[in-house]
Parts: sequence; structure tokens; C-alpha cells
Amino acid sequence: MQQDVDARDKRGHDERGRGLLDELEAYEILRKQSLTCAPSLALDANLTAAPTLPFAYPVVVKALSAKLTHKSDAGGVVLNVADGAALIAACRRIRDNVAARSLAIARVLVQPMISGVGEVLIGYRVDPDVGPLIIAAMGGVFTEIYRDRSLRLAPVDLAAAHEMITEVRGLATLKGFRGNPKGDLDAFAQAIVSLSRLADDPAIIEAEINPLIVRAAGEGVVAVDAVVRLA
Repeated sequence: MQQDVDARDKRGHDERGRGLLDELEAYEILRKQSLTCAPSLALDANLTAAPTLPFAYPVVVKALSAKLTHKSDAGGVVLNVADGAALIAACRRIRDNVAARSLAIARVLVQPMISGVGEVLIGYRVDPDVGPLIIAAMGGVFTEIYRDRSLRLAPVDLAAAHEMITEVRGLATLKGFRGNPKGDLDAFAQAIVSLSRLADDPAIIEAEINPLIVRAAGEGVVAVDAVVRLA
């Protein structure tokens, strides 16, 4: 789903003219679909004095740019930032890393570190041949390693969303594998349903949450990274 930064021009469009939103803008779209997103604060990438954050350390710091969707690959993510001094250092490190790819960033995104039972991917896209599709898969790095996913025409209902979860073999670990906590599969299924409702908005042709953190049963799910593409 994601495009390399080199394929887009300075306005955040790929070679086909389709507009990408930055991560903060993507969250605005997702929240309108009743999806829970990580608390986020945009800061100047040239930070020289650490502000008071609305959430506790440790935090994750990420490059914030519509021209950079593969942030980790570009060195645009720093995890487990422990305090204000480390926050300033993380901003400098991210600026240097993405500058090596000939990209200057004006802002970074700061979020609390959020953990859960597992990481999953949910995605939406409009296929030119079959129409709107919704996808569920293993999240994080496992998405590209295993290619284990389930696919439906969008939108879907809760019953179809639960079927999709059972069809992805790697997601069996969320059912309490070998005594581990069971993930909130009901919230996961609802997130699939919510994202699939983007089919009602012709302005959106692609959206991806990776990872979506699945927390313990009863604790919900949280989107901690997202990409949205407009027509």
C-alpha cells in the first residue's frame, strides 16, 4: 500500500497525482470513523527546549511529513525516549537521518509508548477493478515477512470482521496462546468494520493502520501509525 518517498513530489503526491496526508491528518480521518488513535503532539523538528508534554515519558518521536511514509526505513523513528533531553536529541537524530535522504522536515510527532497483546494491520483501498476492499493482517514487520492476510469487499459487518480475524493464521496468538493474555478481539473486529466504512467516502482511496495495537480483552485497540491517501 505504501509508496516510497522518491515516487512523490514536494506536495506529498505520488506520480499518479494522488494526495497523501501526514500522520496527524490521517488520525483526523480515522477518528471520524470512531477509531481510537494514540495521543499525539506535533513539535518543531528544530526543538531546542523540551516542552511539558500532555502525557508521560517514555515517548516515541517520529518524522511528520506526507512525503515520508516508510519512517522507520528512513531513520525517522526513535523509541523509548526517556526525558526532555532525550527528546531534543531524538529530534536532531531524526532530522539528520531524513536529511540523508534529501528530505527536510519541519515537524515531528510525539506519542506515548503504547503496548498491548499484539500488533495487527488493517487496511482499506479502492481497487480499480473490484472496488473498495478491507484487509486484515499481522502487523509490524510481520506484515511483509509472512504475507498472511484476509480480504473482503468493503464495507463489512461484525460477523465478517470476526471471520477475517480467524482466517489470518498468525493472529491465533491473540486468542490467549499458551497462557498469554487474550487480546480484545471484539474491539479489533469493530476497528475493521469502522475502517471499512471509508467505502462511503469517495474522497478516500486508501488507508492503512500499521500497527494497530491490540490490548488485553476489554481494553480496546489503538492506532499508533497511519497512512491515508486522497483521490
